[in-house]
Amino acid sequence: MKFSQYFFYTAMLIVLAVAGCKKRDLTPDVGSLNIKINVSYDTIRGNFNLPVNGIKLKLSNQWNSKENTTLSDNGGMAEFKNVSAGIYDIVATVTIPKDLFNSLTGQSVEEDVTLNSSLNKMNINNTLDSVIKLKMEVGRIGGLVLKQIYYAGSNTSRGASFRDQFIEIYNNSNEIIFADSLYIAQVIGCNTVSPNLTTGFFITSGPMVGQWDWSKSIGMPSNINANNDYIYAKSLYRIPGNGTQYPILPGESIILAQTAVNHKAPYSNSTGGTIEIKDPSLTIDLSNADFEVYLAPYLATPLASDVDNPAVPNLIMLDYTGKDWLFDNPGRDGFAIFRTDIDIPTTFKKYPDPTVAAITSSTTTYYQIPADLVLDAVEIQPNTATSRVPKRLLGRLDAGYNYVPAGSYSSQSLIRKTVKTVSGRRILMDTNNSTNDFDYLNMVAPKAFK
Repeated sequence: MKFSQYFFYTAMLIVLAVAGCKKRDLTPDVGSLNIKINVSYDTIRGNFNLPVNGIKLKLSNQWNSKENTTLSDNGGMAEFKNVSAGIYDIVATVTIPKDLFNSLTGQSVEEDVTLNSSLNKMNINNTLDSVIKLKMEVGRIGGLVLKQIYYAGSNTSRGASFRDQFIEIYNNSNEIIFADSLYIAQVIGCNTVSPNLTTGFFITSGPMVGQWDWSKSIGMPSNINANNDYIYAKSLYRIPGNGTQYPILPGESIILAQTAVNHKAPYSNSTGGTIEIKDPSLTIDLSNADFEVYLAPYLATPLASDVDNPAVPNLIMLDYTGKDWLFDNPGRDGFAIFRTDIDIPTTFKKYPDPTVAAITSSTTTYYQIPADLVLDAVEIQPNTATSRVPKRLLGRLDAGYNYVPAGSYSSQSLIRKTVKTVSGRRILMDTNNSTNDFDYLNMVAPKAFK
């Protein structure tokens, strides 16, 4: 080799080596990170001096499902070491013995209390703040809870498709509770998996990142916290009654059906035809439901399947979307039950979603509901991680989410777990975290237990 060629190749190697060093300097190694989390309590319902030590932290990688867990120390600090960069869900959970909880809060609870918090779709990399702050939120405890949510429906050709959907509400207390004037809201939210956060329409940080930023909605007051103090309903119904007409005994429940008929058998539709069923084993009999939704009187062209069962009282409609009380079969949905003595149509405000640039006669608006009214809420997501959408429910209402594993039209339902039985009355798990609180039935069964 000539000297000139040797010199040229040697120089090139030096240049490449230097370039490689510079590249490493400019892009620090993110293959192994130490993540610190500081846990404290949200004092919105009072500063109760609840313990911050022993809180269980779970770090879940969304892509490979790998999980790491650790406990917080006496200062509420926890650390995960040697974590690879990626997208993670963080969940914090602590169970406080009932006697300690009662003494610290002045409340009276029958069971140990579990509190939660979560951050979803956290992008953990070398640019992340040195300490992630997480607030544990004290939600409502006891009373009425959403026990079973049958959103998936049954087979579209052999079952009842979406027509057999229902919600079950359970009295988890030891006292009679009347269902009269209870409200059921279907919560609206952005159903885009990865929304463009640069548009200004979406929340850009925190547990609800990627969800609509309602503070940007037309007409929204600037002196309220539109995202953290309210939920927004795409459908809203109220149970009728004079106040003491529909008692729910302790350990009992009520069924709210989309259509209160026997879906296992053929039935006459609203146009005089017949709705057949090929495989009755895939669906259920809802003819004895406690309440149903009947929207045909409000629609120019109602669904043929929306028939009225005169033996079952109709829910009072305040607002609706679509042509029936339709739940999202893939699971991009949320539900809340609440009470108020305020006349909603004359007092509660309605707003368009934040992407609406101008309100016209065809613009859809949604009731704004104070979160503090909510008795119970459940968030549902698709069964595949890559299809899940930004969180729409506040952490103090539901710190997690759940789903049926077989997904749409599977005849599976979500059902709340039983904690224990006391004198024949089942007490259901209620930690305000549906990830913990719910299991599923492989075949839906109204008023069943798990």
